[in-house]
Amino acid sequence: MLILVFFLWRVNEPKLVKEREALDQKFGLSEDLDDVHDMHELPKDKKLSLYLILISVFLWFMGYNAVMTKVSDYAPKILQLPSFTLPLLVANVTAIIAFIPIGILSTKFGRRKTILAGIVLLTLCFGSVFFLTKDTGWIMFIVFGLTGIGWATINVNSYPMVVELAKGSNVGKYTGYYYTFSMAAQILTPILSGFLMDSIHQKALFPYATFFVAIAFVTMFFTKHGDSKAEKKSILENFDVDMD
Repeated sequence: MLILVFFLWRVNEPKLVKEREALDQKFGLSEDLDDVHDMHELPKDKKLSLYLILISVFLWFMGYNAVMTKVSDYAPKILQLPSFTLPLLVANVTAIIAFIPIGILSTKFGRRKTILAGIVLLTLCFGSVFFLTKDTGWIMFIVFGLTGIGWATINVNSYPMVVELAKGSNVGKYTGYYYTFSMAAQILTPILSGFLMDSIHQKALFPYATFFVAIAFVTMFFTKHGDSKAEKKSILENFDVDMD
């Protein structure tokens, strides 16, 4: 809270916006109102791609977050693992290690293809856990290591695909679209997956997650826009970081 108060006190946002607009006009970078893109003003093909990307975001968050929130119940009871936190730690570590290499690969192969590869990996990981037993529960650590890589492959590229369809001042609006769909899934999926685990069986968790992630492959497969346009030179630019 103190940091927020300090930020609001020291950062004069309206003044900075006016300075940016003045610089844009000076260098011929200002946007006409007619050029500002809203989701409802996009061409039909780009609008369809935006809808498909957002649906994909919703679907893979439905699958992934169900596992992340319910594995604490699944691992000790079904696989009899002494600690459910260690597989999650393994997934987080491998994801962190994979972020930069995946960002580089996505500039070579494209965001869409990279995401599709990540979805396939995540689907195989979640699907395989269903067949694990208490005698093979140790394989869970390997599976979750690969899960972290698959999730990083998706996560690095999905948000840039959404804002790629935005222009200038509309980036914030498209960011809102992305987080609306992702947060909606994160709110809904613990409730729905928990209901299925209670009413059917605890082993329903990973088929549930596999189903949603697999459907995300279909929606992302038909996405035609939002991919990277050119290979960037800086490693940091693979994450769409502004170097200026």
